[in-house]
Amino acid sequence: MRVRSNLVSGIIFIVFGAVLLLLMDSQIIVYGDVKFIESAKVIPFFVELLMIVCGAILIIQSLFLKKEKYVEICWDEQKYALTMIGIFAVFAALIYFTGFIIGGIGFIVMMALFFKNRNLVHILILTVMVIFIYFLFTQVFHISLPRFGEVR
Repeated sequence: MRVRSNLVSGIIFIVFGAVLLLLMDSQIIVYGDVKFIESAKVIPFFVELLMIVCGAILIIQSLFLKKEKYVEICWDEQKYALTMIGIFAVFAALIYFTGFIIGGIGFIVMMALFFKNRNLVHILILTVMVIFIYFLFTQVFHISLPRFGEVR
């Protein structure tokens, strides 16, 4: 499948930047009367704005300046990348519905299966690390992470 790389990349960047820009208000909460330039929203805003501007530049290069590269995409070669994206999507769903510890352990098991790593010592060490990270963030840093049965 031949794809116009600048055009497709520009469209993806504009859509992704616009979606992130729309979601920013619901994801970053600012308490009190804080100016926008001093809030936690300023850096994500400029990054999202930069994504949209760069996406527009790519589209302009593709359509008007005729600077275009055609890329051949072979989906058989991309199956590993798509599998990895699927693993991360399942990981996000596991964290959301089962909590950080179970989601993290599930991610470790999925990655071990994907990379054909059957070494139980590696899996156990990473499982201990997930539990350590959970308690470090919740008990030391006082940052809440999703727990089992707690859907946000």
